Amino acid sequence: MHKRNNKPSRLLNLAITHRLHKAPRFVQSFAIEQVFNDTARRCKGSSALIVIYKTGLTTQLMQRIAKNTAQHATVFLNQANIKKNRCPIRWFNHSHEISRCGHGTLAAALFLKKWQGFSPNTFYTNTGEVFKIRIHQRALQLQLATIDSTEVQTEVLLQQAIPTSIVQSYKTAKINGYSTVMINSDQPLKTLAINTAQLQCYPNAVIVLQQRQTANQTTQWHFRYFAPYYGVDEDSATGSAISIIAPIIKQYTEQTHGQLFQDSVFGATINYRLKDNSVIIS
Repeated sequence: MHKRNNKPSRLLNLAITHRLHKAPRFVQSFAIEQVFNDTARRCKGSSALIVIYKTGLTTQLMQRIAKNTAQHATVFLNQANIKKNRCPIRWFNHSHEISRCGHGTLAAALFLKKWQGFSPNTFYTNTGEVFKIRIHQRALQLQLATIDSTEVQTEVLLQQAIPTSIVQSYKTAKINGYSTVMINSDQPLKTLAINTAQLQCYPNAVIVLQQRQTANQTTQWHFRYFAPYYGVDEDSATGSAISIIAPIIKQYTEQTHGQLFQDSVFGATINYRLKDNSVIIS
């Protein structure tokens, strides 16, 4: 089997070989994979650290590895499962295990495709959620279940944290879910100063969504994603949030496919298409 020459950065070498003296004997391979980048729009997207590990790597060591890396998401795959059609997957940020991570899953699939020539067609979590990998025009896509939101009254805390007029608010759950706020177009979302300190104790991830008109009157959707409660003030590029955003856009405009622009510091461009009760992203 021909292995890709993935030379880790000096930071990764330090993290795995010096700071984590017990971890290397459990790690078979690791690499960084970039997703949702767009050179035309100068969007860097986001990267994930992919770790292929041998049996014996504990949850505690996984968290230690993730804590000492520059990436917002570290993906763990057991070497015994990466050649199977169905492969378990786990993700961690610097402080927590992540319950859903679209960009990390797509990054893992892209890495495995390069490293071993193919990717499993299904990744699944400890809770049984399924992330499918599709191939369209030789490019890998991620398919995941959509999550419906309910329109709610805007909470005072969100009004305080987001310094602009909120048009509508949605929630998937009271806690451990997603809250989406749609804001007016008076100010570009990218320059809006969100007070993430006020979201530290807010038990949902927060999606700020904005509809904008271009010079030729084309409608564009922009968003930003915040999850301070879960260890990430603002995510530079996220895939899982599209499973919430896409159904809201459809409800609002009947649009079922298109591009979404994540207006984080690095920026990201995400193509999406709704299909039955799922969304396909790339």
